[in-house]
Amino acid sequence: MKLIFVTENLGSGGAERQLTGLAALLSAKGHQCMVVTWVDKNFYASYLAENNVRHILLRPKGRFDRVRKLASIFRRERPDAVISFLPMANETAALASLLAPVKLIVSERSFTTNWGWRRRLTNLLYRRAAYVVANSNNEAQNIRAHCPKLASRTLAIPNYVDIERFSMTASKVRDESRTISFVGVGRVIPSKNILNLLKALAKVKNQGIVFTFNWYGDTYDKDYLAEVNRQIADLQLEDVFKLRGECKAIEEAYRRADIMCMPSTLEGYPNVLVEAMASGLPVVVSNVCEHPHIIKDGINGFLFDPNDVDAIAAALIKVTKLNSDQLAAMSRANQSKVINNNSVHIFINKYLEIILN
Repeated sequence: MKLIFVTENLGSGGAERQLTGLAALLSAKGHQCMVVTWVDKNFYASYLAENNVRHILLRPKGRFDRVRKLASIFRRERPDAVISFLPMANETAALASLLAPVKLIVSERSFTTNWGWRRRLTNLLYRRAAYVVANSNNEAQNIRAHCPKLASRTLAIPNYVDIERFSMTASKVRDESRTISFVGVGRVIPSKNILNLLKALAKVKNQGIVFTFNWYGDTYDKDYLAEVNRQIADLQLEDVFKLRGECKAIEEAYRRADIMCMPSTLEGYPNVLVEAMASGLPVVVSNVCEHPHIIKDGINGFLFDPNDVDAIAAALIKVTKLNSDQLAAMSRANQSKVINNNSVHIFINKYLEIILN
């Protein structure tokens, strides 16, 4: 089959990781895959090249030119299906399909909270799609509830995890003499809730708990980055909290860490959470969106209210008190959860099913 994947850019986000991964996986199965973008960010460009996936950067002169150029590619390539990720790409692909009809599969990668006129317009464009794929059960239910005319063609396909890359090499052992290493991953943007996390970490530090916290992710939001850096200084956390920027070998960061923390106020189906789980890490996450469907409090992680600094601190302190047996049980539970829900095999087969249907 010939397949075209559409998204805005090849930045380091989770949606881009899943789209490029799907293209690479299907290419390895003998399908002809191409990724089309129009914003010149190329974190995954080398990954596509290594996996024999062609990348086309449109370089449009404006919004209409972007639609026109994408439609031209559709006409020239005549793909068996087009798969787009993220709202702007979904809308662009839907408009292009008006000029050059194709089988279109659009994918929502977050949790929709604003159902105003802008989103209603998007829903109209989504009627061009054969399927609307959400990466979480929570968002699929959300779309069905708000968009009855899309309900029959909306389904959930959770993100996949490369079990070989993100593997649990050994059960985590609690060594009370060693500094506890936390890891967080995500763009440094307001929805990641880093400011409340920092306030909670100050409380943890005041309890005499010795730790470090390494945060990996794109820092393109310069205003929020400046605010985060000011708070790090104000709370005197420079010695324990480090912003490490983007990291291509994020699996190594998980292996060096003891605990993963994700304090977001809004998420879709976070890659980094299930990758950390596959890597055997206990996880401490906000009780929002899909998180409570993935994490059962006290069983394979801990949940907290992201707007309550004391609750975040309490959860962080709680996880540091786990003994070796409790850590090992949590590690096993997390790995089992990922294997049963997020395998490459399940992910590819679900996409092939709707491509071929």
